[in-house]
Amino acid sequence: MDNIDFSAPATREPAAQEPEGQEPATQEPSQLRSSRPYTITVALIAVNVLVFLAMVLSGVSFINPSPEQVRSWGGDFGPATVGAHQWWRLLTSIFLHFGIIHIGFNMYVLFQIGPFIETVFGRARYLIIYFAAGLFGSLVSVWIHPNAVGAGASGAIFGLYGAVFGFLLVQRRTLDPVATKSIAKSAGIFILYNVVYGSMSGTTDLSAHIGGLFAGFLAGMLLVRRRAATS
Repeated sequence: MDNIDFSAPATREPAAQEPEGQEPATQEPSQLRSSRPYTITVALIAVNVLVFLAMVLSGVSFINPSPEQVRSWGGDFGPATVGAHQWWRLLTSIFLHFGIIHIGFNMYVLFQIGPFIETVFGRARYLIIYFAAGLFGSLVSVWIHPNAVGAGASGAIFGLYGAVFGFLLVQRRTLDPVATKSIAKSAGIFILYNVVYGSMSGTTDLSAHIGGLFAGFLAGMLLVRRRAATS
């Protein structure tokens, strides 16, 4: 997620590109995408893109929307979210983005990790993880940065990576150790890179990222589907 403070304009930074992971057995996300349609991933990307297009058509900047513009569309903002009890902003903010680069990177990463999550957890559980992580990330963000406008899907996307670790923790005895190591390494590199990148950026809302990661990890452990042990 990106945060823009009214006193010092900043931007929830898009998640950086995700290193390719693997399905628990052998397939990579790119292979998974070709085998079946991934309805939830496509739907989430479509909703984000449609909201962004609606914002642009209404006059919001295509490249660099102002905090006021994003707030008016439902951005997460302490005085409104908490002060005015507009709690719906915790949800709406995860479908808003600060410009084409922001949404472009986030949707690319969602396109990479989404099919894996949809395959491993199923559609319903995928949605639960995505929204739980997004909402918790927004809540942490507004608590840490109450006077900044927050928006972006990256908290929810970090939650999907948290769910990967929750899945690996619960299923570690049933998976091929080589596949487990590969998946964990891929997800770990993604998270580490984004934390380092976010720490160097004055616009990244790491609180939303970490909040989403934590919520996704818990949800992943609770919602993982049991598998038979690998021989």
